[in-house]
Amino acid sequence: MRDLRLSQALVLRVDALSNAALAVFLLAASWDRLYDFFGLPVPKPSFYAQLLGAALVAFAVVEWALAGSPAERTVTLAAAVGSAIAAAVLAVWLLAEGAELDTHGLVALWSVAAFLALAAAIHAVVLARNRATSPGS
Repeated sequence: MRDLRLSQALVLRVDALSNAALAVFLLAASWDRLYDFFGLPVPKPSFYAQLLGAALVAFAVVEWALAGSPAERTVTLAAAVGSAIAAAVLAVWLLAEGAELDTHGLVALWSVAAFLALAAAIHAVVLARNRATSPGS
């Protein structure tokens, strides 16, 4: 079986697509029925969730554009740190406030927290592997 090696550029592009998908959901924060459907709390005011969605669109563009360039290591580090912090913040919030959510909302948000933690770990592994194989390390 062939050894599966994730390139830094591929990881950044997949992360860009996942960030863009989350951004679309956050940009729709004023659509209460969408959040109700998933059992999630409706952001009030929706303005903050929409700002985060806009920021995620911008970061997705940066990830996509710089994948495969000399700057990809810096972008990968930023994505790893951001994903780890977001996973931790979401997990702490769920532990403190999650009892107020229905089962669908808990499953959805714990899945997002797990995905963010996994994304951070994948970014970290790619960074470590590339550092170990780069000249001069």
